[in-house]
Amino acid sequence: MYGLETIIAMNKERGDLARDRGLTPFFLKHAPQIDEMPPFPFPNMGDDCVEVDKLYERITTLFCDKSGAGGPDDPSLTVDQLLDTLRELFETHGPIRIAIEEEGQFQLYLGVWK
Repeated sequence: MYGLETIIAMNKERGDLARDRGLTPFFLKHAPQIDEMPPFPFPNMGDDCVEVDKLYERITTLFCDKSGAGGPDDPSLTVDQLLDTLRELFETHGPIRIAIEEEGQFQLYLGVWK
């Protein structure tokens, strides 16, 4: 398991890389995309997500299990729960943008903007 200092350093590194590469959040513009995409097609933007907050309105931050080992009673969303949540957010807000904001060994945080 990664220590907190390691996770912070990794997320700063990912933010620097995102800035260098000009990464932008994944744009979910059509509901059928949800059923066609792999579990986590979202760019890891690390601490560069603070810049996304300046461009778009943050709707929520989602805590997700990326290992596939989590269950429906865990605090992190399973892949199926994530997809259901994205459907609900799309129905409520229309097109949304999604990026990995923080990533650990087994879970990650997704920022969601409209």
